[in-house]
Amino acid sequence: MAGVFRDVTMEWDGEDYVFTPSNRILRRIEGQGVNIAVLIHGLSVGPVSAPDLAFVAAEFLKIGGADVNEDQIYAKIMGGTEKEIGALATAVTMALVPQAGDEKKPQASARKSKSKRSRTKRKK
Repeated sequence: MAGVFRDVTMEWDGEDYVFTPSNRILRRIEGQGVNIAVLIHGLSVGPVSAPDLAFVAAEFLKIGGADVNEDQIYAKIMGGTEKEIGALATAVTMALVPQAGDEKKPQASARKSKSKRSRTKRKK
């Protein structure tokens, strides 16, 4: 079975970093006090916690091999351009939300299963 998370590319300091999120990583992040559901909601409709976003983005970038810390990300969020912040938020959102299944659901078998009990009307 293919993984439910897709590879995500995040740009930091002019370099692209690729990582693959996993439920294990998300549990580790939540273990540090970040509620993933609240963060996803904030990313989609606002407001988003800048410190939480900075922490999560730093974790993902580190997994991808970047030498970065959450303070650097926080500074970028607070002083970056709308385009830079949007790209960061989009990458984090993509990492947090599993991909939609590309495969079609298997069709139901045309054959009906046999019931162990037959259905008959009871006479009263």
